[in-house]
Amino acid sequence: MSGGRVSLAGVNHRTAPLDRRERFAFQPETAGRLLSTLGPESFLLVTCNRTELYGSRTAEELETALLATAGGGDPRDFYRKTDRDAVGHLFAVSAGLDSMVVGEPQILGQVKRAMGEAEAAGTLGPVLGELVRRAISVGRRARRETDLGKGLPSIPKVATGMVRLVLGDLSERTLLIVGTGKLGHQAACLLRRSGASRVVVTNRSPEAALRLADEIGGRAAPFADLDALLLDADIVITCTAASAPILTRDRLAAAMTARRDRKLVLIDIAVPRDVEPSARSLRGVRLYDLDDLRGWGSASLAPDTIERAHGIVKEEVAGFLGWQAARAAVPTIRALRERAERILEAEVESRAPERAEEMREFGRRLLNKILHEPLVHLRDGAASDGDAYLAMARDLFGLDDGENGGPRSGG
Repeated sequence: MSGGRVSLAGVNHRTAPLDRRERFAFQPETAGRLLSTLGPESFLLVTCNRTELYGSRTAEELETALLATAGGGDPRDFYRKTDRDAVGHLFAVSAGLDSMVVGEPQILGQVKRAMGEAEAAGTLGPVLGELVRRAISVGRRARRETDLGKGLPSIPKVATGMVRLVLGDLSERTLLIVGTGKLGHQAACLLRRSGASRVVVTNRSPEAALRLADEIGGRAAPFADLDALLLDADIVITCTAASAPILTRDRLAAAMTARRDRKLVLIDIAVPRDVEPSARSLRGVRLYDLDDLRGWGSASLAPDTIERAHGIVKEEVAGFLGWQAARAAVPTIRALRERAERILEAEVESRAPERAEEMREFGRRLLNKILHEPLVHLRDGAASDGDAYLAMARDLFGLDDGENGGPRSGG
């Protein structure tokens, strides 16, 4: 591909279970260090269901960087894409076509946030900068021009449905929110509207807990009171940024003993997970993580909706590749113009020095007319045939024959 390579290495909910992909759920500080190591033209997308690294290096180099940052992992969990395939993948991701719940709206905000982080790290170069901006535009267009994301399940909606299935009537239930992540916030709002009468929010930051509690009509509680809060809760949604489980099996076992095994539903939508997986074996505990939600989140979309969304992605990929190829043609176009100008200048100086300015003006007008169509074809040809077309053009016009751009000796 002309105009700079775009490669991708990633792991997602399709290629690896949660226990293997959560090691790549890098915290912002770690993500910033990784981007700084790679330098210009690198972009990292980390969501609850994927970690994808885009860059101008090879896909294999990007995979190596991810594995090194994570301190290991299974290379078989990774997918690698280059150029057209990498571009198409990011556009499909932004449109929600590659999400656990197809069409879910959160991914677009996550792409925007990742763009901001890359900009802050100074690694979003001209090619990836344009790619990510177009990806966001594709996501908006797909949702605007199709039914994608309209009234369809999202992770918070799926979580709410699971809670209602297990507990039934929620009118007398207590909801405990641990952490103030966006998905947890949305799930809490849905559960509140579904009838959960008491909502308690706790977070390591008291201010963040208070803001969320005020917004959804609940009360904030100190994080230090978590053990006591577990005794009264019927539903726990946890979505912190902790690097290790905060609800261990032992902690929950103690709570369940005090609760006399009264049923407790835990929705863990954090990556890495907040709840120790072995807690599933506790009597009365119903634990659901993101992989559990995946099986419940398959939306029935009309085939023409998916087809139209993929068509939009395909159109936008062609547009980006055309922009990229036109950008790659600029040095060749410039070299051809400069070569023509040098020939004109040499002819003016040798043949009509006394009328130099008049001849230059006439010559430039003539060159512009002669070169207009070839340069248009050069730009358009580069967009369709890429490097091979540009190489042929440079050879045809002798643009690589020396710094003066002169003809081959003997020619």
